[in-house]
Amino acid sequence: MKKLSIAVKIGSGFLLVLIMFTVVSIVSIQNTKKLKENENWVDHTNEVLFKIENVLGHLKDAETGQRGFIITGLERYLEPYEQAIPEIQKDVSDLKQLTSDNDNQQRRIENLNTLISDKLAELKQTIDLRRDSGFEAAHDVVVTDAGKKVMDDIREILDSMIEEENNLLQTRKEVALAATNTAKSTILWFTIIAGVIVILLVIYYVRIIAVPIKKLSVIAKKTSLGEITAIKEDTNRKDEIGVLIESFKQMQEYLLLKAEQANKIAEGDLTIEVKAISDDDIMGVAFTSMIKNLRQQINEITEGVNVISSSSSEIMAMVSQLASGSAETASSISETSSTIEEIKQTAEVSNQKAIEVAESAAKIAGVSQNGNKAVTETIEGMNKIKQQMESIAAIVIQLSEKSIMIGDITTAVNDIAEQSNLLAVNASIEAAKAGEQGKGFSVVAQEIKNLSERSKESTAQIKTIISDIQKEISRAVMATEQGGKVIDEGLRLSSSASEVITTLAASIEQAAQSSLQIAAASQQQVVGMDQIATAMESINETSVQSSSSAKQTEESLTGLNDLGVKLLNLMKKYKLK
Repeated sequence: MKKLSIAVKIGSGFLLVLIMFTVVSIVSIQNTKKLKENENWVDHTNEVLFKIENVLGHLKDAETGQRGFIITGLERYLEPYEQAIPEIQKDVSDLKQLTSDNDNQQRRIENLNTLISDKLAELKQTIDLRRDSGFEAAHDVVVTDAGKKVMDDIREILDSMIEEENNLLQTRKEVALAATNTAKSTILWFTIIAGVIVILLVIYYVRIIAVPIKKLSVIAKKTSLGEITAIKEDTNRKDEIGVLIESFKQMQEYLLLKAEQANKIAEGDLTIEVKAISDDDIMGVAFTSMIKNLRQQINEITEGVNVISSSSSEIMAMVSQLASGSAETASSISETSSTIEEIKQTAEVSNQKAIEVAESAAKIAGVSQNGNKAVTETIEGMNKIKQQMESIAAIVIQLSEKSIMIGDITTAVNDIAEQSNLLAVNASIEAAKAGEQGKGFSVVAQEIKNLSERSKESTAQIKTIISDIQKEISRAVMATEQGGKVIDEGLRLSSSASEVITTLAASIEQAAQSSLQIAAASQQQVVGMDQIATAMESINETSVQSSSSAKQTEESLTGLNDLGVKLLNLMKKYKLK
């Protein structure tokens, strides 16, 4: 069985089931055919029985018509007789045809024909006698029982025919029942056997097809995820499943071989030889091409790295010298720029100071002119102040006199307040004497007393103020006298200052012109120093940039050199022939 293909195994199973169902179908068809034939014979027997019953019935009808006519003599009673005669002949003819395969029935029908003829002759005889000779003549024939005896013989023959047909019917029913039971048993057993065979085939196919395919699908799923599981299925099979299992094993071996080769390549071993299994081996061809290309690329990279390494070393040495020279140049330029910047700042300060001096000289010249003018105006103002001081002195004297007069008035007001106070006291005394009527006057007296006290207080305050005013007036008089003296001295000094300021203005005007010339020269120096500083700054920036570029180049070359070393170390990991 292991050498048979899956298609043959499945086809054999289905062929076996088909054969069994074919046998069942044949048996069923045969039994159905037998049942149909038996059914036809049953119908045939029933038809024979029906014809026998018709013969007996029609004979009875003919006999009934004959008896009615004999009794009544009326022709209308002969209708059953007349209708039955052709039917009886037809029924007998049909019976003879229906039972043509039965010799016994044929012999009975021959006898039946004779008896029926005799019976019909007897019936015709009695009917003719009734017509021709009357009732008595017919009656005499009837009572001889000749017709009854013939009828009994006919019944006996018909009963024997019915009995035989019933026996045949029973036999055919038994045959039909046996055929039915045989068909049922055959179909049942063949169905059971076919079901068992189908179950066994299903179990067999599941065991030899479904189970291995399921296991292979699980292994294929794991293989698709990168997990290679060994196949433990029977490899002695020669069918499609065996071929599939063997193919899976070869595929796993192939994948493991490629994985091993890939690991060696990953470890840098390019000495391995990869051969394609066939021209259709895409992975093998790809691995072969990859190994070939990697060897070529590694060789080219190694050569390039060697060139880069040697070149980068030489360039690094040159760049190092350039970087050191650029650094020194940048340092010198930076120092020169610093010095020029200091000189520039000094020139700017000098220029600024010269400008400030010129501006100050101009301002001082203007101030001296204004001072001369101010001195003149001051002298005039001092004269006017002197006149005002004299007027103030006269006014202060008048204020002193007026303050004395205010003091006298204050003394008088104080006396009035004291008198008012005494008057208020007396009024209070009188109000107290007056009793209840003097209460209002007592209130007035109290208010007068309060008013007098307030007047005394105000008078005291006014005295204090007047005393202070008199003191201040005395001081003002003294200050006015001293101010007059100071004004006289100021007039003298202002005249001297006017002469000095006039001389100073002339000197300052000459100094201002000199300062303007110095400022112009300083401005030209500042402009020149700005140009020098700008140029040195540009040179310094260029030097810094050159130094920075040289440093970056040195760093880049250092990285390049390191990269070359790394690449060389990396290339050493690969094994080449």
